[in-house]
Amino acid sequence: MKMTVNKKKAYPWHWKELKNSSLTGRLSGRLTVGRGALLLAACFLLFIPGCRSFAPIEPAAPALHEDAARRCRDCFLDNSRQLVQSLTAYLPDGDVRDAIAVMRIYPENRKIRCVIMSAQGIVLFDGEYDGRVSVSRAVSPFDEKKFANEMFADIRLALLPPPGRLLAAGSLLDGTPICRYARKNDEGYCEVRLSKDGGPEIRQYTKAKKLLKTVRLCYAPACENAASGGGVKIASRITIYHHGLFDYRLELKLLETESLSPD
Repeated sequence: MKMTVNKKKAYPWHWKELKNSSLTGRLSGRLTVGRGALLLAACFLLFIPGCRSFAPIEPAAPALHEDAARRCRDCFLDNSRQLVQSLTAYLPDGDVRDAIAVMRIYPENRKIRCVIMSAQGIVLFDGEYDGRVSVSRAVSPFDEKKFANEMFADIRLALLPPPGRLLAAGSLLDGTPICRYARKNDEGYCEVRLSKDGGPEIRQYTKAKKLLKTVRLCYAPACENAASGGGVKIASRITIYHHGLFDYRLELKLLETESLSPD
């Protein structure tokens, strides 16, 4: 894909460099414990959010079902755009990394181009997702294939509609509007929760209904770093939480956005 640079922009690092932090790393271990300890552990797990069963959904009335589904879809990009964002990664070891992320996203074919740069404008990662991940440039530790796969998965989860079948649209017991999807290729589930007080929340689960990721979207003027979306509702801040033994979070704050022609 041929990338063009808008020379009128004030950012010297436009499409020159970027550093995206979608972390990798999951550990599974085995514990040998006594029968009593196992029973206590099982009871404890019932109170861990990532292990809870799905919350029950009160289905929307047939006449309102499509409207509920549309409101969930409205959380995601529906036209091609370039996003320039500051990126902060809070790593499991307590380290904090900052970078600039420049993304070109094409919802029509779910194609994504992403460049990650340091504050000095050095390209740390340059890759593309078009049904599969391809990497043009990657500096260690961003040269691991697992990193690129996870990063593009994060972007798709936060910005593109769930690629799967809508299972239910309605509300939770507390009245929160919700849509639940079965992801393609039996890859688990996805939920979109439309909070009345805050921004939308997107949750990704495994096939076993264990919570993997939570994405929270915040729109201006409720959150800082507002940028003009050209009349398009775009999240000013995106926070992505990875749950697990080595949990971490990513924060993306919108600096600039512009529309693109369909790819």
